[in-house]
Amino acid sequence: MTGTDPESFATPLALASRVLVVDHFGQQGMDGLRSAGCDAIFNPLLSSATMERAVCDLEPDILVARSTKISSAVLHASERLGLIICTGANTAHVDVDAASARGIFVAHCPGRSACAVAELAWTLILGCDRQLPDQVIALRGGIWKGAPTAESAGMAGRTLGIVGLGQVGQEIAKRGAAFGMHIVAWSRNITEERCDALGIDFCANLVNLAKLSDVVSVSVTASEESVGLLGEKFFHALRPGATVINTSLGGVVDVRALLNAVRAKGIRAGIDLHAYADSEADQAALGELLKEPGVYGTMQSGAMTAQARDAVDQEVVRVIRHWLQNGIVTGCVNRTLDSGAVTLIHVRHLNRPGVLATIFEVIGKAGINVEEMENVICAGGDAAIARIHLNAPPTEGALATIRQAAHVLGVTVQAVNRSIGATPSGR
Repeated sequence: MTGTDPESFATPLALASRVLVVDHFGQQGMDGLRSAGCDAIFNPLLSSATMERAVCDLEPDILVARSTKISSAVLHASERLGLIICTGANTAHVDVDAASARGIFVAHCPGRSACAVAELAWTLILGCDRQLPDQVIALRGGIWKGAPTAESAGMAGRTLGIVGLGQVGQEIAKRGAAFGMHIVAWSRNITEERCDALGIDFCANLVNLAKLSDVVSVSVTASEESVGLLGEKFFHALRPGATVINTSLGGVVDVRALLNAVRAKGIRAGIDLHAYADSEADQAALGELLKEPGVYGTMQSGAMTAQARDAVDQEVVRVIRHWLQNGIVTGCVNRTLDSGAVTLIHVRHLNRPGVLATIFEVIGKAGINVEEMENVICAGGDAAIARIHLNAPPTEGALATIRQAAHVLGVTVQAVNRSIGATPSGR
């Protein structure tokens, strides 16, 4: 990490937190955590079944995990646990609702492995086009098949359709442009203006993208909405002989629909498998699919490069350091976008002990809840401004009491939208 992240080896913090790291994590990342004053413990042998006992025994303040399931039971195993960091964009292995109910922050590290995943996607695209695995297998078996095995459509001038134009999708698009391809994209959150800025043609729906594309690359975030995103309707619209690449988590592509398209339309496919399959029916369909000519798979290797792992390790250290220094979790996915706040009061006050306690006492006695607050210290340290979001307007009596409190300099009130105005990273 030296030379890449100037904060990684700064002066150790006075506040020490215990960090339990499971799954993949490098030694430089562990060194970075310890340089931040953390009591860092790395146990890659922990599983979903043994995690609850480990959290109960070790009582970590922070839990770092890539794919090991973090259940509600794990979240209840220790009162000290306050932050979970997912070493990737995906948070599906964490019970985020249970974490929110416990007041535990959940953060992720999106985009740090985007280049690595894009490189794998292009490995699969070119492997499908040139049938590289089949050529290698034939040569190792002493068989020379010649030109027929190596028939290739080529990339230049063809159309690449991208499903999911996040950071991975954008990296895939950059490489497609380098091959001289025409690029179209569909994404839930993308706009036509954003596509224009990226030099990519906007597709209003997946069926249109399927009709236009010679190669389709899928890289979307796993969610309930994304399950079965590419199904029979999509593959019916897809051109015969097209190539489909999926580097998303499982469930985005309907395996049976893809299998039917491979058999009926000569579709080639490349899949980075994050799990073999959950149900017996899906296992059977996937087993059949992987036996088909022109279908190639890799085993959860999209983000598994040294560069990507180092980048993720650095990001974890940065998130933890920032939290310990500033009390702010970057990359947080479970901060609400819609609080109950309807009123914002600004209290200008002298920076003295007990001022905020007095204000909160008045608000509490009025039966009003503080949804969120920020106390900003002015230059020189003598005065401050408290910005307090409330779920109901305070009465004139309550405001008068606050204005008359010792060290209070002034109070203003304004109505606010029912939003705290913060957007969780990656959502």
